[in-house]
Amino acid sequence: MLRVVGYIDAGSGSYLLAAIASGAAGTWFFLRSKFADLRGRGLKKAEQAPDSTASE
Repeated sequence: MLRVVGYIDAGSGSYLLAAIASGAAGTWFFLRSKFADLRGRGLKKAEQAPDSTASE
C-alpha cells in the first residue's frame, strides 16, 4: 500500500498561508468594486482623473 505523507515547514507554511489570505482579500475587493460599479456607486473613468485640457 502506497502512503503519501506531506510536510510543510514553518517558513513555507506561513508563506503559503499569506498567499492564500492575500488572494482572498484581493478577490473580495475586486468583486466589491465591480458590484459597486454595477450599482452606480463607483467612480466613473472621467471622474477619477481630471482632464488637463478642461482647465484651459
